[in-house]
Amino acid sequence: MRRALVATAVVLLSASGLVRLFTIGVHAQTVDPPGSTASPSPAAAATVGSNVLHSSGTEPQYPDHQPPDHPTPDSDYKLPFGANPYLPSEAKSSFSGFLKPSDVPSAAYCAHCHADVHAQWRQSAHANSFRTPWYLKNVQELATAKGVAYTRHCEGCHNPAALFTGALTEASKLARPNDDDGVTCMVCHSIQEVQNTKGIGSYIMGKPAVMVDAAGDPVPGLPSDQQILAHLDRHKQAVMRPLYHTSEYCAACHKAAIPKMLNDYKWLRTFSTYDEWQQSSWSRETPLTFYKKPAVSTCQTCHMQREATRDTASRDGRAASHRWLGANTAVAAYYGFDEQAKRVADFLRDDQLEVDIFAITVERDPLPGSEHFTPGSLIAPLGSKGFTVLPGDCVRVDVVIRNKGIGHTLVPELRDFYESWLDFEAKDDAGHTIYRSGALDDSHSVDPNARSYTLRIVSRDGKGLDHHEVWKTYVKAYDATVSPGRSDVVRYRFRVPSDAKGISVSASVRYRRFRRSFTDWVFSDGPSAPDRFPTVTMASGSFHFNTGVNAPHPEETLAPDATDLLRWNNYGIGMIDRQQYAEAVDAFKHVVEVDPRYEPGYVNVAIAEYSRGRYADALAWIGRSAALDPADARAMYYKGLCLRWQTRYDDAIAALEPVARQYPRFRQVHQELGYIYLIQRRYAESKAQYEAVLRIDPDDPITHRWLGPVYAALGDKAGAAREAVLAAQTGNDTSAGWVAQRFWRDNLSVAAESMPAHTYSDGNLLDDRDVSRVLNLMNPPSYIWVEHY
Repeated sequence: MRRALVATAVVLLSASGLVRLFTIGVHAQTVDPPGSTASPSPAAAATVGSNVLHSSGTEPQYPDHQPPDHPTPDSDYKLPFGANPYLPSEAKSSFSGFLKPSDVPSAAYCAHCHADVHAQWRQSAHANSFRTPWYLKNVQELATAKGVAYTRHCEGCHNPAALFTGALTEASKLARPNDDDGVTCMVCHSIQEVQNTKGIGSYIMGKPAVMVDAAGDPVPGLPSDQQILAHLDRHKQAVMRPLYHTSEYCAACHKAAIPKMLNDYKWLRTFSTYDEWQQSSWSRETPLTFYKKPAVSTCQTCHMQREATRDTASRDGRAASHRWLGANTAVAAYYGFDEQAKRVADFLRDDQLEVDIFAITVERDPLPGSEHFTPGSLIAPLGSKGFTVLPGDCVRVDVVIRNKGIGHTLVPELRDFYESWLDFEAKDDAGHTIYRSGALDDSHSVDPNARSYTLRIVSRDGKGLDHHEVWKTYVKAYDATVSPGRSDVVRYRFRVPSDAKGISVSASVRYRRFRRSFTDWVFSDGPSAPDRFPTVTMASGSFHFNTGVNAPHPEETLAPDATDLLRWNNYGIGMIDRQQYAEAVDAFKHVVEVDPRYEPGYVNVAIAEYSRGRYADALAWIGRSAALDPADARAMYYKGLCLRWQTRYDDAIAALEPVARQYPRFRQVHQELGYIYLIQRRYAESKAQYEAVLRIDPDDPITHRWLGPVYAALGDKAGAAREAVLAAQTGNDTSAGWVAQRFWRDNLSVAAESMPAHTYSDGNLLDDRDVSRVLNLMNPPSYIWVEHY
């Protein structure tokens, strides 16, 4: 029990070496995520602030007297963050001064030759990144609270044309003809490079040019269609770059943080979709994944699949889709984009997730009327084994949610107001509901006691932030998701009625944009108003059993490839993430019993043993895996970790260095080597390893923690001082956990969910053992108890 009390971040890093977004009482950062759909009038999104926002109708509305179209900002352009006119956005430009609004060609101009692609783009989240009423209301909230200049943090990705024309300052009268185009064509196609993967708009914008001349220099203005068609090579040279095919290009905006200059507190990670992809099997840049992909899939592979087009620029009648299908159901519903709505819903349901009613445990009541049960053995996988359930028994059902088709977390990015949850129901054969978790109430809000894949951000005074006021974020009290290639195990308990003949259990992963409290705020809707945006069921599973004897039978809801081996493996992965390591060990042992030649199964047992601190046992299992595949980099990495914990540093280096050479963008192996070299006082080698991490993630907190001492040892005082500041900014403020605990005391359902091993059931949450543990002021809130040894 020597590791029973473990800091959350350490547990999660040690357990898997992967990003783990279920964090208890720490900052909003990643350390090691039916009603009417008729289109309202666009006028519903009218001006909500004269300083920042313009009308969001079909065409922007301007006064009769047009302000001057000038290349430099007004003389009173505010620079509260220093000389950089774009901060707090990370965006930079390759030109001096500001663009004229007319320097940014309209999307309508591009539609002359790209009509089909333009139609796709118009219905996308990119095209509508600024004008939607929910975004306008939220960004105006920021402008009102902090000032217009602070909105540059958002507009570097939501409205770059406004940022680069100098319109984002108090009382600006600059013309803004591009507002309704959001991320328009010549925003993306004018980016010259990506500075790094910090996000928040970490790109370098060039001056938009549709063509270059014979010497390769940009041609100003708008060439005619005939000029472009006569020199397609020069057009392509102006607007296309190899960079645009990479995930790093997308990282510039699909990764974000709150800098100190925005929240007056400290740097906080908000979302890291790029990092989630980069550390998944889709990138093939890490060996740590439980399943391996045969080829690299970039962001564009999934979100810009080629489709038929009649456009002049198409190749063989096909072009990369500019719909960027993903999870944004709101834009299509609000603007009446029926084709986009159908495509998005189909995309969400396209084998992205898998729901497996995997196991039950029958807890037999020894005495009539007693509420004390004796746990029985796990019956799994369901369908493969017979079992008996009697009326009056208490049954625990284990449901496995597998992220099999998403290259990042389930509900990535802004989980604080996006909403996904598991709807579980048990019914008797007469159709009566015995137990349910995840229904919508009369006000269309999700059952607070449902398993939710969401984020709860909290202000400094312990209040929940339901309106995406990220600049007020002090701590996250809850953050749960399913990472790519991983599984979530959710447990439910209910009693079988005395008159029940049979029970059907079902579980469905549902998703909607947005959380009902958020849309009520945006649109001033009352509780009885219908949902404005659809709820999509992404995946479902079900199982029926009789009261009495149940013979083995396969389940029709399972995928054809859902073998016993795969089902046990997914269960084991989920148990690691529940931090119930002994049960994970048992699950993975079942995997290798099913197929003794399945080498990853032995490594999985080793990972589970390592996670509970049994390094010798983990090494023994890695030895068994080596008999089948001595070159398994994942096994070698965990071997190195075990050896490091045993202080066998030279042996650990011998195991880890080949892994680093094979996977040069595998951040965790560089962290491990950097730390070992630091212990050995091999400072130059330690420096090289930690700097390799920063080339992958410039904000990596672990690296900033240790690189400062390395620089100091090498005599680099400036570097050491810089890293000390960055370490303080990116590291956790452990005292913030007490604010999360204050929030938990007022929100017991969140307190229950914040415990990884929680079981959902009827009853008073104050009597729930997990809730009691979380609320116990003797337990530091930045720590969690791990009891399954």
